Amino acid sequence: MGDQEDNKAEVKTVDSETEEVEREGWGRKIEFTLSCIGFAVGFGNLWRFPYLCFTYGGGAFLIPYFLSLIICGVPLMALEFGIGQYFMKGPTIVFKKICPLLFGTGFSMIMVSFLVSIYYVVILAWILYFLFASFISPLPWTTCNNEWNTPNCLVRNGSNVNQTGVSPAVEYFNIRVLNKTDNPEISGPVKWDLALLLILAWIIVYFCIFKGVKWTGKVVYFTATFPYLVLVILFFRGVTLDGAGLGVSYYLKLDISKLGDIQTWREAGTQIFYSLGAGFGSLIAFASYNKRNNNFLKDAVIISSINCGTSFFAGFVIFSMLGYMAKQQGVPIEDVVDQGPGLVFMVYPAGLSTLPGSNFWSVIFFFMLITLGLDSQFAMVEAIATGLTDFWPNLFAKRKPWLILGLSITEFLIGLTCITKGGIYIFDLFNTYAAGTAMIVTVLFEIVAVSWLYGVTRFSRNVGSLISWRVWKSWNILWVCLTPIMISVVFILSIVFYSPIKYNGIPYPWWADFVGWLMAILCILCIFCPAVYQLYHAEGTFKERLVKLVYVPETEEEINLREMNAVDKPENTN
Repeated sequence: MGDQEDNKAEVKTVDSETEEVEREGWGRKIEFTLSCIGFAVGFGNLWRFPYLCFTYGGGAFLIPYFLSLIICGVPLMALEFGIGQYFMKGPTIVFKKICPLLFGTGFSMIMVSFLVSIYYVVILAWILYFLFASFISPLPWTTCNNEWNTPNCLVRNGSNVNQTGVSPAVEYFNIRVLNKTDNPEISGPVKWDLALLLILAWIIVYFCIFKGVKWTGKVVYFTATFPYLVLVILFFRGVTLDGAGLGVSYYLKLDISKLGDIQTWREAGTQIFYSLGAGFGSLIAFASYNKRNNNFLKDAVIISSINCGTSFFAGFVIFSMLGYMAKQQGVPIEDVVDQGPGLVFMVYPAGLSTLPGSNFWSVIFFFMLITLGLDSQFAMVEAIATGLTDFWPNLFAKRKPWLILGLSITEFLIGLTCITKGGIYIFDLFNTYAAGTAMIVTVLFEIVAVSWLYGVTRFSRNVGSLISWRVWKSWNILWVCLTPIMISVVFILSIVFYSPIKYNGIPYPWWADFVGWLMAILCILCIFCPAVYQLYHAEGTFKERLVKLVYVPETEEEINLREMNAVDKPENTN
């Protein structure tokens, strides 16, 4: 386990005081890396990226995707790692030290994490439902003679291509699991079988994180690595199936003309932006437990590359199976392609059910999904807990397990709205608005606060002192210019292409969009309300108050560092 010092993080305050306080730390460096990989690699890597690649030009989509990774993804991850590691505090405190006027940015981050973790854990409840059902033989989503099936149910094969009907897998998810209402305006009662599974999901999440990052660091040895084992197994099983080549060729089919479509660039930027997890506060929280001399720039490059590589590899796993299904059913591959929950709860399980040993394949697939979602879920809850503990240390520092318990119960109670008979509509409402515009605005304020108000040169000099290397100017150019421009473009495109929410073509009532925008505004108000409050209560003229709240004076340590200018330190290799 290394020296005892490896399990502790000695934190020097970066203001005028020289007081040292003890902060919890990772047991080993690999635990931080695995936790960040587990957080970044989630359901979107499996159910969204392959579909986007298929829709927007196949291999051509990789061009804007990897450009977005270089311009936006890696710099944002490095920025948040640097913030957390230098100040060694969670998101609610670090922005007070960067720009007091915008310290609410940290609260906006944990509000985003709070809203997203409410509905994200509901997916785990659905997965648990399918996992337990995977021990039933035959698999209940393979036949049409169950009590929940309708007369329209049709088990499609090569001999009934011209018949119309609904797949038993679709009916199983929509009727048996969700018991979905036909209208977003009808919520219906809570499904208590799902409620019990939601309790189980929250119990699992709680026991993964209640002891702090040292305990979480042990959990991720399994939860962050097991999905890769299963993906490799499913890959080799998939590519040996008849028709797999058809699916892979559709996945990678090169269509250069798509590069002229603004939607292709928008989707690439959006996918990178969301998949790496910036704006949730989790990356800042995780980095705050690092040792001071950890090379966070190298971590950002490695972790973001692994995340994107996982997305690309998952496309082969998914499309080899889709090609097989298209060949078995005698239909074009476009007829079986789907994204989102429809892919992992209807399409892919239907394909697995046709394989010999279908129960085994279903069990490992859904168990993989549980580990895939757990890391992302407990990272968001940890970000909230770390932020609140750092902001109110006297209240929560020694009561963190109780804080996490309170958060779990609160989010469970709110999450019950997503497991009513109309809960899928509420789930989709959360999914559309909770991590949408608000998170983009939050990250934009974050990078403006660091690069423009705190100063990108000052930030680079400070974080460079941690790793004993001078940060390359290319990082500064990205942080101060290219990355903010790209975030602004993603924000503008999200507004330009905005349309009222629909679920599978079913429009929501007007008030649903209103509630969705309220969620987004609630996150943004976390930034503006504290700023207005501070401006109002600070002393001096408006200009004096503004200067005082925007600019943080350099500490003596920073002044000495600036004067030395790290002349005797070699250029880094990051």
